[in-house]
Amino acid sequence: MIRKLFTLGLIVLVAVITGCANNANIDTNEAFWQHKPNTVVIVATHTNKPQYADENAGSRGLIFDTVSFLSSQKLQTHLNQMDVDWYYQGLAEKLQQALVKENIKAVIASEHPNLNSDLLNILPKVNRVQLAAEYNADQVLVLAMPFYGARIPQQPNMFAGAPPVEGACVLYAELSDPQHTNIYWRHSSRVTKPLLVNANQPPDYPNLTQTIIDSQKMAVEELLDSFRSGR
Repeated sequence: MIRKLFTLGLIVLVAVITGCANNANIDTNEAFWQHKPNTVVIVATHTNKPQYADENAGSRGLIFDTVSFLSSQKLQTHLNQMDVDWYYQGLAEKLQQALVKENIKAVIASEHPNLNSDLLNILPKVNRVQLAAEYNADQVLVLAMPFYGARIPQQPNMFAGAPPVEGACVLYAELSDPQHTNIYWRHSSRVTKPLLVNANQPPDYPNLTQTIIDSQKMAVEELLDSFRSGR
């Protein structure tokens, strides 16, 4: 049971990375900027609280996994308290500002926070036609955050010492027509930032928390840079 619970984060993370890889990034092009949409509606799909993923779970033996599992529970309790408003509001607002700067009207569908996304396909299950009609928009920008939190990358030798802990953030954005037949921009930001100082600082884990936040900021900037790069 412990091993099953402990590997859950790894399964989710692998699904996220695999799904993102299957959906290649698409830059905006000259045709898009020459024929800009009148209005874009931005919607952020539902995201989980920050998570913990250990890619070595199940490979160290029951005793080691049990100790790691028990210590991770303290960390998960802290991660559950971390703020994700920056995703629902802050990220959407940054993209809104980027669109408005290009003289494109952009509205945020803030009353649709519970739309789910399919982690295996990374294509959020959103009724784009309904959203476009509701906001009188001709394009829909969908945001997803498949993973945000802490991870321990796979180690070739688990007995060589304490494995490194990383802050990680995966963001996904896709701009399309309401029918989802034309994709005008798509980008996956996958950022991992190693923690170079002490990570084991319960109950608030200040060093690890800052590293996770730094990974989030880097992922956001990568997403914004991607949108602007096609200009």
